Amino acid sequence: MSKISNAVRTGSRLFKNIFPQALFVVSLVMLGSVKAQEFEAGNKIQVRIISTVNKNLSGLFEYSYKVISLPSSRQDIWNFLVVFNFPKDSIIRASAVLGWWGPDIPVNVEPPYWVSWTGPGSAKVKPGWSKDGFRFETSILPGITDFYTEGYHEAPNFPEGMAPDSIPGYTNLTPYGPGIVGKTVGPVLPPEPFVALAFLDTLASYKHQAASLGWVGQEEFLKQLNEKLEQSRDQLSKGHIKQARDKIEEFVKKLENEAKKTEKDQDKKNDKKWVTSEGHALLKFNAEYLIEKLDEQITKKK
Repeated sequence: MSKISNAVRTGSRLFKNIFPQALFVVSLVMLGSVKAQEFEAGNKIQVRIISTVNKNLSGLFEYSYKVISLPSSRQDIWNFLVVFNFPKDSIIRASAVLGWWGPDIPVNVEPPYWVSWTGPGSAKVKPGWSKDGFRFETSILPGITDFYTEGYHEAPNFPEGMAPDSIPGYTNLTPYGPGIVGKTVGPVLPPEPFVALAFLDTLASYKHQAASLGWVGQEEFLKQLNEKLEQSRDQLSKGHIKQARDKIEEFVKKLENEAKKTEKDQDKKNDKKWVTSEGHALLKFNAEYLIEKLDEQITKKK
């Protein structure tokens, strides 16, 4: 069983914030009075997570999330968390959400960590509703990370003699709990040490993953982005740092233009280029990071 699963089920997220009723169930187990029963996991939900990232005047990245429960959901959403794998002190500020508990960053010995929020009572997100205001700030670049969200359900009774963290198909449904896991834009440490060609590979990988996740699209547009990355790679391999930098700037301009158009026209048809807020944040800020690093190399050469 993973360390995350243990932490989630034994830490404050489970027994204080997420499953207050579990305290009662565990007490019954200790008395030997609980019988086995069928249980329902918290995965009877259909969600869409919208993530946006901005860079403030202090140079920090502001990550914001909106949780949308689709009408097809069969449970209310009562938990949302974003996973990260760097020292938790790097989360500078995390915002409270009206009516929800948190933000909470569990005290784990080692990563992964997460920022989580929990919605009690009527604050839960019902099918067809949405909730925003999930925010935090950090100096860490955007990357692709996990989100976890969970539908409200009754905590299962544990068969007599069975530990409450060992119910197959429930406690091990995901690494974080009995809900659902997906991908979103969140803080991810860049590779160290910085190597320009290697980071260009990282940017290209992000572009490919963003296309697979539907954050950037239309075949011709993807080819244009690929072309700029390949042109930059060619210049770097020849030692032409300034020319390589210029191609990444062209990459950013193409990305920015389409992101603005997508924002105005959300009807992303097959014959249209698009860049969602996730694709924009992921590719723009990593491309700008590469430009900054190449500028430093150009300055050193002078």
